Formats: sequence, structure tokens, C-alpha cells
Amino acid sequence: LWFIRRATKIFSPKNVRSEFYSYFYPLVFAGGQVSMIVTAELAYHYNWQYMYYFMMMMLMASILIVIVCFRHNRPLKPIRLSELHIREMLVIATGLLMLMYVINYGKVLDWMSSFKIRLYLVIAPILIAFFIWKQYHSKQPYVNLAPLYQPKAIVGYFYMMLVMFFSTSTTLLTNYMTSILKVDSTHTYQLYIYLLPGYVLGAFICFWWFRWQRWRFRFLIAGGMSCFAAFFGILYFTVSPESTYEMLFLPVFLRGLGMLVLIIAFALFAVEELNPKFLLANAFFLICFRSVLAPILATSFYSNTLYRLEQKYMYSLSETISQTDPLAASQFNQSLTQHLAQGHEYTEATQMATQTLYATLQQQSLLLSLKHILGYLFVISLVIAIISRFIPFHKTIRVKYTKAGDDMV
Repeated sequence: LWFIRRATKIFSPKNVRSEFYSYFYPLVFAGGQVSMIVTAELAYHYNWQYMYYFMMMMLMASILIVIVCFRHNRPLKPIRLSELHIREMLVIATGLLMLMYVINYGKVLDWMSSFKIRLYLVIAPILIAFFIWKQYHSKQPYVNLAPLYQPKAIVGYFYMMLVMFFSTSTTLLTNYMTSILKVDSTHTYQLYIYLLPGYVLGAFICFWWFRWQRWRFRFLIAGGMSCFAAFFGILYFTVSPESTYEMLFLPVFLRGLGMLVLIIAFALFAVEELNPKFLLANAFFLICFRSVLAPILATSFYSNTLYRLEQKYMYSLSETISQTDPLAASQFNQSLTQHLAQGHEYTEATQMATQTLYATLQQQSLLLSLKHILGYLFVISLVIAIISRFIPFHKTIRVKYTKAGDDMV
């Protein structure tokens, strides 16, 4: 909060929230991408354990900067222990962590066959429900539930979860690059540098869009969703073994553009009619929905769906492979001849040729699975973009400027 108050004066001297977000969000998301690239470079050029030493030093430096540079605001009166809401913090943190554990490790532990998964599936909803009930009946709640009664806030949370769900699809892109294009981890992370120009352009568009206010808000939302539709559409039509690394630059740029436009737009939309004293409560729900639940739900969905589809296509492809198939027989015999020429025994060469054919089937099943998922994502994002074009988010073109506050963006 101390930093946000100071940064607001730098980025928006007139204290306009839309201008502040147009500077703040690109810096935050760009910092995350740059840190991923630095981490990958350190792991590549040095032993991967040194990466953690570097992270420890950076954390210590951050703590030192906070201690030295941040002003300590002493409270006017002593704060009682009950006012810290330690019990509420532990309840909601435990509930969310259990829920995240179930979503993340469900496939690894075979879902309902695991005692931990069954136990956490029972306890996590109880803890979250108890937390909400406690806040609803408390005179001085830890988190005020007022944002959940605001239709604009609910719409904003929903769209931001969609944005993060679509953005986390880079999991599919990473699988494609490592398994099909054979790109190493360093170049995989370097690809995401092309998100940064998208962030800059998205922030520029939002800055002038909300300053001029000459077009309706729904056009901006439809444009942002169209960027995601273009991202999925380009990937759907270009994913193949013959594609190149450079063909991914444009879709990644479009993803960054659409993501930042929608994040800034709905961060503003969610707090338009919200009482300023509930801004910190809005930050709580914003972080829970956008930064905690949406990414882990998306990661689990993509990994589970990709795994199931790979198994399905692997089975359907392998049941037609036999010596009567001229293409499979030709590839098998070519691989067998090659390994025999290298001096391997016939039995060993046969096993190696079979493994080569199996690896080819794995690649084909992965490509079919990626096409399947990307096709659905393309259609869904395109439909949402068209629907958003006709949703009356605002009754008028021009809306009132909102001052920036302690909302932790």
C-alpha cells in the first residue's frame, strides 16, 4: 500500500485509476516474465541449484529494501490480538490450500482412490463455507462480503477468471515446443519475451481509450477477446511438425495484448460502483479468483485433458498399425535397416525400430490432442468475443473518472 500510494503520484499525478493501471499492470506482468527468463538462463548456464541461491539473495535484498526504505506507520492506538483476525486467516488459507492440493495432485494420486484427496474434498468446502458464514455474521469482519453483492464486481471477477484461464493455455504451447519442435527450456521461456510488446500496446490502448472515452466499453472487451480467439486460431492452423519456432511470435504477442487489455478493463469495471472502504475486500476476492484459483484450475484442466486425449488418440492410432499398413511398414523397415547398419543385433535393432515407431505415434497423438483442445478454445473465445460485443456493460459511452485508492490493484 505504501508503494502504491507513492507510485500513483508518479504514474498519475491527477490520481486517475485508469491511468495508474495502464502503467502499473504492464510493469507487474512484465516483471514476472523477465524473472522467468532470468531463472531459465541461470539454470541453463550454471548448475540448477545455484538458481535457488540467487533467489535467496534476491529475497534478502527485497527484505532489506523494505526495512530501510519503507516508512513505518505507527498505529495511533494499540491493536488487540483479536483484531488481527488470525483465526480467519488460518481458516481461509487452509481451505484454499487444500482445494489447490486437490486440483493440482488429483491426477497424480488417482483422485478418489487417495485418502488425502477424499479428506481434503470434504474439509476444504467446510472451511471455506465457515469462513464466509463467519464474515457474514461478524460486526468487524476480516473480509467484507460487500463486493460479492455488486453485479459489476461479479462480472469483473468472472471475466478475469476467463482471461487467466485462457492465458494459462501456454501449458499447451510449452508441451508443443518441447515435444514436437524440440526447443530447449531456455528458448521456451525466451519466446514469452514477445508478450512484453503486447503488454505495452495493451496498456497504451487502455490509457487512451479511457482518457478519450469515444467508444463503448463493450468494443474494447470484444477486441480483447478477439485477440485470444486469434491466438488460438493461429495455433490451431499452424501446429504441425513442419512449423517453426518463429511462427509462434505473433500469437504470443496477441495473447499478451488481449490479456492486458482485459485485465485493466475489468479491474476498472469491477470497482466502478464499489464503496472505497471495500477496496481492500475487493483486492482479496480479486487475488483469490484471478491469481489463485483460475491459474491452478486452468493448469489442472489442460494437463488432465491433454493426458486423456493423448491416451485416446494413441489407442486409436496404434490399433491400425500393422505390417499391412504400407506407411508404418516402410518406416519400421527403414528404421530397422538403419540400426542394423549401425552394428546392432537383429533383436536389438527390432526393439529400437519399434521404439522409434512408438515415438512417432506419441508425437502424432500429442498433435491431435493439441488440435482438439485448441479448436475448442478458438470456438469458445470467438463466441465470447461476439457475445461481449452486445453486452451493455455501461448505459452510456462516457463514464466518471475514478480516483485511485488503496485497492492493491
